[in-house]
Amino acid sequence: MMIEILLIILGLAIGSFLNVCIYRLPKHVSISKPRSHCLKCDNQLKPWENIPVLSYIFLRGKCSNCHTPISLRYPFIEILTSIIFLLLYYYYGLTIQTLLLCVLFSIVIVITFIDVDTQLISNELLIFGLIPVSIYIVLPGLSNIGTNLLGAIGLSGLFFLIGYFGKILYKEDSMGMGDIKYAFVIGLLLGWKSGILAFGISFLSAAIIIFIYSITKNLKPRQKIPFGPFMSIGLLIALIWGEKIIEWYLLFYK
Repeated sequence: MMIEILLIILGLAIGSFLNVCIYRLPKHVSISKPRSHCLKCDNQLKPWENIPVLSYIFLRGKCSNCHTPISLRYPFIEILTSIIFLLLYYYYGLTIQTLLLCVLFSIVIVITFIDVDTQLISNELLIFGLIPVSIYIVLPGLSNIGTNLLGAIGLSGLFFLIGYFGKILYKEDSMGMGDIKYAFVIGLLLGWKSGILAFGISFLSAAIIIFIYSITKNLKPRQKIPFGPFMSIGLLIALIWGEKIIEWYLLFYK
């Protein structure tokens, strides 16, 4: 259990840092200065107020100075980071690929939530994401580079075509270039088989959310929904359970 405990602590700490990145990067503000502070009253957080998850509980979700409610997103991202780190460890063990994937998914979390807030996926984050992916696919015995390149070109090509025909149909952009570039990174990591699975999961999860929003009347006509979060869901599921899902599918239709 020692490794799991260390991973949980590491995930919570990194998740806290990712919260800073998600808030500050779109604003082009330094991620190191100033220190963490209340967004309402600008009160700088004391060390004991900056402990991942625990501080949120101790403070009862409010600033100690002005009592403004603190977004539940902060502990959620910290816990989410820990859960993803644990999943990667359970699936890949204590290996170099686990380390690389933890780095990648830290970047993926930032990409996901910035896309939720701004509907933009920055080139800089995608380039950073390419670094662990590129190292991962050249490690001996882990992947076939040709398959990975095919996955990158194929998946980004699919997204490009969807965006192209969507623009013709709706007379406006229906798929951003950030999504297309993100698809390239995902396809490069997964290869074409798992890449197609991630593609399907992305659109299925998006369809479910859109349906829920529609029946609850929270979706406005022609409202744009960021697609990056659904791509991230597809990436995670296809990476961890993709082979089993594909095997089950082939056996079911054999």
